[in-house]
Amino acid sequence: MEDIEAYGLLHERPLPVELPPLGEELPAPAKKRRRHWLRNSILLVVAYLIAAVLTAVQPIPIASARLAVPFPGGAPMIFGLPNRPFTVLVIGLDRRPTDTGPSRTDTILVLRIDPRSHHASFLSIPRDSMMQIPNAAGGYDRDRINTAYVYNYSSKDESAAPRALMTTIEHNLGIKIDHYVTFDQYSAESLINAMGGVSIDNPQEFGQSDYSDDDVHVVPQHFVKGDLHLDGYQAVAYGRIREGSSDFDRIQRQQRVGAALIDDAASPFSIFRVPSVWSAYRKTIGTDMSLRQSAGVLALLKRVPDDKLKTKSLGDAAVSCSSCTASIQLLDPTKTEQIIDDAFGDSESGRLAAQRLAAAGVTP
Repeated sequence: MEDIEAYGLLHERPLPVELPPLGEELPAPAKKRRRHWLRNSILLVVAYLIAAVLTAVQPIPIASARLAVPFPGGAPMIFGLPNRPFTVLVIGLDRRPTDTGPSRTDTILVLRIDPRSHHASFLSIPRDSMMQIPNAAGGYDRDRINTAYVYNYSSKDESAAPRALMTTIEHNLGIKIDHYVTFDQYSAESLINAMGGVSIDNPQEFGQSDYSDDDVHVVPQHFVKGDLHLDGYQAVAYGRIREGSSDFDRIQRQQRVGAALIDDAASPFSIFRVPSVWSAYRKTIGTDMSLRQSAGVLALLKRVPDDKLKTKSLGDAAVSCSSCTASIQLLDPTKTEQIIDDAFGDSESGRLAAQRLAAAGVTP
């Protein structure tokens, strides 16, 4: 009983607290440790998303790779592009200052991007390739592919001509085109200048003493073999000169410039040129893509390592048409199948192209 009473007294009367000697401060009360796991988790998620967005726009180049933080849904979700392989038709127009109507296409290039595997390919189509071209009556006529833009041009609908060229490619080669971009030599010059020029490795010396981009002003061009840094005017001339070369040589030069531009854009220092590049792009380029989607295409191309960017040309499948009255090329279906298979890494696309060419009756 005494023990129980003593126990109760201990609970009713607190134990005496030992006080420090006179002149000394009382110890600070112990602080309870606060749990910051929620705050830290939120900060971590925010930091991750910022890093993902920044590296989606500008990946980090390390050796031959271009690293980016994975983003939920991928860069396509950020930029409103398909999360599957998609294509952009790049149409280069040979436009003169006096032109008031349609211009013939000087460059026809299919850009295919796979955002999941970070692969991309340039597939050039010779402008003199014979194909079935859509006409105003809803049917098709056989002619060079570069006439599709001219025959279907409309001053009231700027998308009519590019879409006719998109239809031509799908009808004759089975390649579905998702978007298009159009530009002329002056647009390309402005864009390349905005990027600070372009550096290329020129494999062969060539030039043209009477080169002109407007048939009025002659500016001689000469390109030595080796590493070159070209401004906008020089880069356009490099891809346009016909003297002493074939159309297939021009395609290779154009692809060389395009690949070099992508490589230069992947540099972290290119981020400082974004405002001037976007200004030139908005003023000079025609496209069915929004600015958000256009930015996405560039961002995805920046993520493609050099060894995963392929440049192919159907010029390697072209055969001169001996029975044609003009200089027209016919695409060999077997070689076309091989080239598209290699470019896209998709045997089904190659087989479909061969079948479509044969069905259109535009093969040798």
